[in-house]
Amino acid sequence: MKRKNIISLLLLALFTASCISQKITREDIEWSEFWWTHEQDITKPRVLFIGNSISKGYFPKVANRLEGTVNCDRYSSSRSIEDPALFTETKLAMANYNHRIIHFNNGLHGWHLTNEQYEKGLEKYVKFLKSNKSSDCVLIYSLTTPYPSAEPGQKLHPLNNQIVLDRNQIARKIMEENGIPVIDLYGLMEPELDSYSSSKGDVHYIDRGYEMMAELISEKVLKLLDKIYR
Repeated sequence: MKRKNIISLLLLALFTASCISQKITREDIEWSEFWWTHEQDITKPRVLFIGNSISKGYFPKVANRLEGTVNCDRYSSSRSIEDPALFTETKLAMANYNHRIIHFNNGLHGWHLTNEQYEKGLEKYVKFLKSNKSSDCVLIYSLTTPYPSAEPGQKLHPLNNQIVLDRNQIARKIMEENGIPVIDLYGLMEPELDSYSSSKGDVHYIDRGYEMMAELISEKVLKLLDKIYR
């Protein structure tokens, strides 16, 4: 009996130590949102979009453009790339269907992460997606959109936009290593950022900005589908 108690205490100590070593930094408010369209329709391939609030903006426009060709699902969240909850919730988003394409991004949250931590997290997430997706599912990544400045006469936030640039460079390298195509949403939005930002310094966009992203994403998804089914 004493031996069992000792083993139990050792296991508890190991578990507690593990929890402490894996302490995750989170925002004051974290959120996640799931969306599955035409749940009962099994006649069309499905595309899953994983991202943050930017994905919430372009998703309905992408879904409208792809209506009749594919069914679109969405998992949007504030989870940083290192957060175990991101992996748990991604599994939930993928659970009901064998998605033909998974379009994903993670870059506008987790500002506490160093470039090295971000790289390690993104590598782990890509490995996770490759291990958990269906065998015929294709991955595609969108670069993170610019971080505008709230200061008059200044287009880009000097610190946060540099982090975005660093993360996009890291993402390009990881996607190239894994044979994952990349959509350049940063290059699309940066030239006319002042025109399409919802307000000065806001990372979100007016309707036309999301329409531009949806147009490019839909085009890339359709080309990918054509290549898959050719």
